[in-house]
Amino acid sequence: MAPSALDDTVDRYVAEILAGGPEAIAAAKTLVRDVSNAKTAAEATAVTARALASRRASAEGQEGLAAFLEKRKPGWAK
Repeated sequence: MAPSALDDTVDRYVAEILAGGPEAIAAAKTLVRDVSNAKTAAEATAVTARALASRRASAEGQEGLAAFLEKRKPGWAK
């Protein structure tokens, strides 16, 4: 891969991450840590389910879903 292609790929991924909800990005980082510290697959699954439910029920999660359904940018998007 040419260095310029690598830079373009990295830029694209960074833009996608930054387009997400700020609280969701922070929660994803926490989830990675919590899952990596889980002692069993069942514990990792339970931690993940709780995190997803919490994010979906949050104001940011509701805004993200509403924006998706209404085909508009979410309130946190610049």
